[in-house]
Amino acid sequence: MSNRSPLTVSERQAIYDGKMSGERLNDLAQEHHCSISCARKWWRVGRTQGRDTLGRSRHCAVIGALSRFEAIVAERALYWKRLHPKRGASRILADLTDDPVLSGVCLPKPSALALFFHEKCPELLQRRERKPPNPPRSTHVHALWEIDGKEYIRLADGTIATVLDVREPLACYFLGSCAHAVQTEKAWRKLDLREIQADLRQVFSEFGLPRAIQTDRESVYGKPPEEQFPTLFTLWLVGLGINHQFKRKKQVTDQAHVERGHKTLFDWIEEPQPLADLVVLQAALDKARTMHNCVLPSQAGDCNGCPPMVVHPEVNVPLRPYASEAELALFDLKRVDDFLARYTWPHQVSQVGQITVGPHAYGVGSAYARKTVNVRFDPQDRCLTFHDVKDDRLIRRQPIKDLTVATITGIETPPSATGQPIQLSFPW
Repeated sequence: MSNRSPLTVSERQAIYDGKMSGERLNDLAQEHHCSISCARKWWRVGRTQGRDTLGRSRHCAVIGALSRFEAIVAERALYWKRLHPKRGASRILADLTDDPVLSGVCLPKPSALALFFHEKCPELLQRRERKPPNPPRSTHVHALWEIDGKEYIRLADGTIATVLDVREPLACYFLGSCAHAVQTEKAWRKLDLREIQADLRQVFSEFGLPRAIQTDRESVYGKPPEEQFPTLFTLWLVGLGINHQFKRKKQVTDQAHVERGHKTLFDWIEEPQPLADLVVLQAALDKARTMHNCVLPSQAGDCNGCPPMVVHPEVNVPLRPYASEAELALFDLKRVDDFLARYTWPHQVSQVGQITVGPHAYGVGSAYARKTVNVRFDPQDRCLTFHDVKDDRLIRRQPIKDLTVATITGIETPPSATGQPIQLSFPW
């Protein structure tokens, strides 16, 4: 048999068709006067690369990143990449794993898929300039969180959504992604204080209280206390013992981790058509967070191709445990008063002799109209004091308005006292 001429195209295809119809390779080899190894070879070529490849010359090797895999793998990989062009090789591999067409089929590694996309669809690849990542401003997990909202997400049912993302930059971990409907009668609105507090309470319950939280300078977050009277959001964090940090003016890279996190999540959940509704959006966000945190390899931070959970399992160990039913026990109004007492806020008096501190107006007298006065807080009697900027003379003293635990936390009534201590939950 070794001296016979090479098998013709029709003989190769006959071996393939015979095997597909249930015949034994031994019988097919005898029928076509070739060795069993030769018959097996052409059967495997047809099975893995397709029947059409049997017509190629024996000297034309099949080349390409996915040449060792069944032809259907390349076909489905291209299908998923064209359907979701912003998804990378690791995410496409997850799609292939869940693809029922490829059930039981051997799949390539992400590196082989990436090379295949460079060969077959380079126009779909995202060209990115490689820049060194910004080092996180913390030295241990939960020392600093970044939060930010991804706004104006249109859904198929007409809903306009905003997603508040909470990210741990050192561990490169998504702590929370909460979707809210924000459409109004004429347009859409920003997230309000109570919505942000509710989202953070969910994250606090799972991961505990961090040392600090960093935000941008949206009106709900305010500005550093050196620049203006703190917002209720800042005072809420202060009362819980959390330092509120702000990004610098016109320095978007200060929030680089959470801003990049927006793109990472929404590249993963992107569909050719808008998602159906808020429930579907939230489910897609939850799945994407789990995939990023626990399954897919990451090149962010010090992950070096491992999922963030593998590199930083301590993310699930809270520094300070939190339970929503115990928030009033954790919140310290004296801490808020001591914080306010550190600062002085210059204010311009209006033409009617009033200034606005926070959301409330205070009268200092028409004699100071259009002048600047300094405002301070006295923690002894919880009053605002107004001073002349020239000689620091006290002009007026007024009780601060509506700055109570209920106003700051949004918890109107404390839970009834039972006499029993509250046990904070631990992850174990």
